[in-house]
Formats: sequence, C-alpha cells, structure tokens
Amino acid sequence: MDEPCTNDLISNIYDAVTGADGFQQFVARLAAAFDLKAAMLFTHNVLNGEAKGMWEYGMARSWMESYAIDYGREDQLARHLSSAPIATFYASNVHLPADEYTGSRFYREWVLPQGVQCAAGAVILREGVWATQVVLQRSPSQPPFAQEELQLLDRLVPHLQRAVQMRQRFLELQIGQNLLTAGLDALVMPSLMVDEWGRMVYANQAATRLMEERDGIWIEDRYLCTSRLALTKQVNVEILVALGASRGSGSAVPGVVFVPRQRRAPLTLMIVPMQASGGPLKRAALLFLYDPAGTPSAPPELIARLFSLTCAEAELVVALCGGNTLEQAAQARQTSIHTARTQLKSIFDKTGTRRQADLVALVLSSPAYFVARP
Repeated sequence: MDEPCTNDLISNIYDAVTGADGFQQFVARLAAAFDLKAAMLFTHNVLNGEAKGMWEYGMARSWMESYAIDYGREDQLARHLSSAPIATFYASNVHLPADEYTGSRFYREWVLPQGVQCAAGAVILREGVWATQVVLQRSPSQPPFAQEELQLLDRLVPHLQRAVQMRQRFLELQIGQNLLTAGLDALVMPSLMVDEWGRMVYANQAATRLMEERDGIWIEDRYLCTSRLALTKQVNVEILVALGASRGSGSAVPGVVFVPRQRRAPLTLMIVPMQASGGPLKRAALLFLYDPAGTPSAPPELIARLFSLTCAEAELVVALCGGNTLEQAAQARQTSIHTARTQLKSIFDKTGTRRQADLVALVLSSPAYFVARP
C-alpha cells in the first residue's frame, strides 16, 4: 500500500467522527486497501467477551453472534491481543504457533467454515474492562499477513485512537442535547437510550430508579448488565441487532427479553431501533422496561382534564386504577360509599362506560398513564 492510500485511510478515519455511519466507510475501505476478506472494528469486554459497538465488512451476523456466545473464549489471537502491548497489530500466521492454532476447535468450527485462513488484530484503546479492537481476516486465496503490512497498519493506530475518543465525545454531546431525552423523561415507563457502542447515554427518571435497585438488571460502566452472563449476552445481541436495523440493515422488529428478579415478577425488556433520517442518532436504540409489579399512577388533575371530571371524581378514578375497590377508595378518601357510588355513576356518564372494568381499561390506555408525574 502506497503513501497516498495511507493518507486516504487516515482521512476516512477522521470522517467517521461526525459521520452518520460512524466507521463503516473506513472499515470497508480498509478491507479494499489491504485485500481482506473481512474487517471489523468493535468494543468488547475483556473479561467475558461481550461485544458492543460494532462496524463490520464481509462477516455474516450469524458468525458474529456465535463468536460472542460460543467461541470467543477460545480465540487464541484474541488472548494474545489481551496480554500483548496495545496499539500494535499482530497476526495469527506470524505470532501464533501454527500447529496449536490450526488444531484448535475454534479454528475447525469457527474459522475454517467461513473460508478464513488467517487473521490479524490490534487493541486500539482500553478503558477499564472495555477494549476497542480491530480484527482483519483473509481467505486461502489471499496472501497471509506480512510483517511489513502489520507495520503499515500500526501507522493507523494513533489516528484510530483519537478518532474513536472524539466520536464518543461527539455522540455524548449530540445525544445529550437532543430533545428526545426530554421526551423520554416525560414517560412513566422506564426508558433508556444506547448509542452505536451499546453504551447507555440516557436513562429517564423511572429507569434510573429501577437500575439503582440492582434487582435483575443494572448499569455498570455505562453498559447494561443482568444477574446471569448468558442473559447479558442475549440482551447485547438484541441491542446489536437493533443498532444494525437503525441504519437500515436487518429486521426492525423490536427485540424482547425477559429479565428474572429475586423477589418480584420478571421485567420485560423491549429493544427498539431508532430509525432517524441522519446524524448521530442514525445508529442508536431505545430500551423500554415493563414492570408488572409497578402500581399505575397518574395526576388526578390530568385525568380530570382528559375526561371532563371534577377533582373528586378524578381522584376516585385514580384510586380505582390503582387496584382499589370502590369501598377501599371511599375509605381512603374519607367519604361514604353512597357518595362514591354517586360519583362513579357520574363518571360512567361522562366517559361513556357502563362497568368499572371498562372504565379502568379506558383510563389506563389514555395518555395520562404514559406521562410521568412532574
């Protein structure tokens, strides 16, 4: 690869800082410049192999998922990268014992079936347990990696380090300023937003309270964790699928994961791709948590305005929607059961309902129960 080509790649690296597709174009051009079968830039947990933000070229999603769930721990090149100095490229055909590498289950069941002969990689950044890494693959019809090529790749590393950090900060600023965060905070449902790295960049007040309980699910080092590693990996796979769909690749159907808890009913986690037209939110996802143990609540003032009720009638509706019987609601409000029945009849007339169950269903499906209390 000549000097102009190297300069073009460096330019692509910095274009990714503010580009809607992040490092996608750089990864594709890197594959073309170095005659690669596949190339990938991603962030992962060095302790358990969980993959986060990812840009790839030439690798099927099914292979990435099987790597994250089944084969990552057996990757000898990955182990070499984790113990070797960062910011330097290493290759399987240069730095690993050939017999040991080609005789491994990882090579037989994951490398060979893809039509891969050798791989190279480097850890670009390491922040706590999270490492940003580049992985390159070549097929048997392509030449093995030469030491001279690895040295050329090393020249790109300082630029990648700066660009990755710059893009992370850029996204934090852009998403932090976006009006969507204000909209999420107005929701009563626990809601979170992840950026293209899979990092939590925003959690509304309801989600923050739920995460602080650390019962089944929580946020650690800005990433979502659960009480079981297999479940955490499943959540991360669904997030990666949603991030892919957010930029037009893959299914846009929301992912659903059930999160067990120690003392309460499981949470339902729904992961939805954000399909913005452009900008930094083009690769992002929204996460919504449904807590069946939560007691629905809404401001009586809003109920009164929505259904043209008096303040007393609205307070009775809120009590009924919270699971109270008519007698319990009357006692809590220090009114007689006769007064409560009279108010309920008036509420039926104003809302067009005839039964208490129909009234509760109508009100719970209204906007009042989607908006958080101020």
